[in-house]
Amino acid sequence: VESRGLMATPPLPPLLLLLLLLPHAHHRLALRSVLATQRAQDSPAVHLINGLGQEPIQVLTFDLTRLVKASSSFELRTWDSEGVIFYGDTSPKDDWFMLGLRDGRPEIQMHNPWAQLTVGAGPRLDDGSWHQVHVKIRGDSVLLEVDGEEVLRLSQVSGTLHNKPQPVMKLAVGGLLFPPSSLRLPLVPALDGCLRRGSWLDPQAQISASAHASRRSCDVELQPGIFFPPGTHAEFSLQDIPQPQTEPWAFSLDLELKPSEGSGRLLALGTPEDPNWLSLHLQDQERTLLPPFAW
Repeated sequence: VESRGLMATPPLPPLLLLLLLLPHAHHRLALRSVLATQRAQDSPAVHLINGLGQEPIQVLTFDLTRLVKASSSFELRTWDSEGVIFYGDTSPKDDWFMLGLRDGRPEIQMHNPWAQLTVGAGPRLDDGSWHQVHVKIRGDSVLLEVDGEEVLRLSQVSGTLHNKPQPVMKLAVGGLLFPPSSLRLPLVPALDGCLRRGSWLDPQAQISASAHASRRSCDVELQPGIFFPPGTHAEFSLQDIPQPQTEPWAFSLDLELKPSEGSGRLLALGTPEDPNWLSLHLQDQERTLLPPFAW
């Protein structure tokens, strides 16, 4: 008789043994944490702002007659509360879609023959954590899921993609393909954040792809702050600052700055024609991070 006792069984790996000993709920959480760590290690993230300014970091073109899968998914991490995540159109005048953030929450804008709308829904995503976002077109409906939960369902807002007057769709990641003023409710397009594990519509229907290299990296550790694009300036009215009776007197301002990689000249102080104003300019080839401070 062959012995099949405990001693004949090969020892379990320590990690697997630990997971088996945990309660069921803890088992799922631990396994999810391990998988998330593995995915983070093998999935490099891209920054949603390129070195050219507010243009998309990537533009993809699809042949709608070959489209089988009508959904896109990705993971997003940002401290920025406003900007464009992705935009798509078959015609920038008559048929377009935009998913972005406003006040930290997802916002969808659509303009097509079936619907013209602007809708915000879902939790705040500007907390510096990774969030999974999924956008689906199902029949005449558009569905938005965040972290596995459906947060928005728009019905009777779309037609069959195969019957579009223009059979080609352009999809832009991190920007728009028309001026921001053409949106139904304009916002600042540039979104200072990181995106990974992106899956856009149906790869088999993709015709072409173009990309702009981002000069910003997605740091492992991300901290909250205020992000300023190139050319940003702040103005201070010296009339609101108590001035001493004697001359000379001095005005000081303390800022904690973290310049981005590849930065040029950071600060320039100057006064316009009005001597009562002092202008502070941030002159950076990329964006500059300022931790929160009180004016």
